[in-house]
Amino acid sequence: MIPPRSGLPAPTLDAAAIGPRCVVTGGTGYLGRALVARLRAAGCDVRTLDVRAAPDGTEPTHRVDLRDHDATAAALAGADCVFHTAAVISTVGEDLAQPRLRRLAYGVNVVGTENVVRACVGARVAKLVHVSSFNVCMGGPVDGGDESLPYARGEDALYTRTKIAAESAVLGADGREGLRTVALRPGGIWGEVRGGMMLDAFVEQLALGRFTARIETSGRPLDNVHVENLVDALVLAAGALGTAEVAGRAFFVTDDERFDGMEWFRPIVEGLGHRFPAMAVPASLMLKVAHGLELAHALSAPEPTITRRGIRNLAEGGHFRVDAARARLGYRPRYQRADLENLLPELSAYAESVRSRPR
Repeated sequence: MIPPRSGLPAPTLDAAAIGPRCVVTGGTGYLGRALVARLRAAGCDVRTLDVRAAPDGTEPTHRVDLRDHDATAAALAGADCVFHTAAVISTVGEDLAQPRLRRLAYGVNVVGTENVVRACVGARVAKLVHVSSFNVCMGGPVDGGDESLPYARGEDALYTRTKIAAESAVLGADGREGLRTVALRPGGIWGEVRGGMMLDAFVEQLALGRFTARIETSGRPLDNVHVENLVDALVLAAGALGTAEVAGRAFFVTDDERFDGMEWFRPIVEGLGHRFPAMAVPASLMLKVAHGLELAHALSAPEPTITRRGIRNLAEGGHFRVDAARARLGYRPRYQRADLENLLPELSAYAESVRSRPR
């Protein structure tokens, strides 16, 4: 792991503070792998739950579909702390999502989370740390929001709707049979080692010459969070779950910076030898394009990478304060956008691999 420019050290919680026996759902995913590495370094005994192997072929401890309650309960038995990171990420509007995608998103994100909660209660697990999303409060422009914001109830995106239901189930279970729960709401997750959706998707489009225009955002900030910052917060949340200031609550976790959602990528674009586009396409036009792509999906096309919710995130912005995470968890963002420079060699190698693919 490349040290952060800030020089700040990682939190030093041991297995006794976190929970000696931990389970990580989504343990072979991008965030899950980073979290598992940190927990094992702290001396925790860690089990991983997932439906697939990691990119390097490493199998999860338990191949479990969270929609299967009995299998989930068996895998969580004996755990002291459960970290729930597994989720289906789809920002397609529910009104235009294919039935298969709707079933998958609700099945994993809602039913799966409810199964995790039931399994934790049944197994007398002490702690459940849930990875939510800042999207749960993004029903419109947000600049400087905090945890007093209500849920975005009118939002149509599958991801937002299902994550609201999932977070509500987790926080609503706090105190049940001794279980203490907490939810963290990260922004876009980035960091080193390929496998993260955010940087991989962007670099792929850049390498293929498709980033020729940016979306007009009017300079509104959109939050991101380095994967190691998020892992810091997850571990700190587990350690603090015995306090009333943390249990049953949700916390925003970001890099605590203000960057326009498109401008944030400039160091990658220029660092990989490209010119940052001067031409900006109006968000209103891109919303129409996104709607057309989602409509095509409803009529059997593949799930689109450009969606109305994604465009609204960029155009409306989403910036949240992390004061509560600082005060109650002891969270300090160690990595920030300046650390992108350290990733350029890795991103350059990935871009070259994209360009060399047969087409």
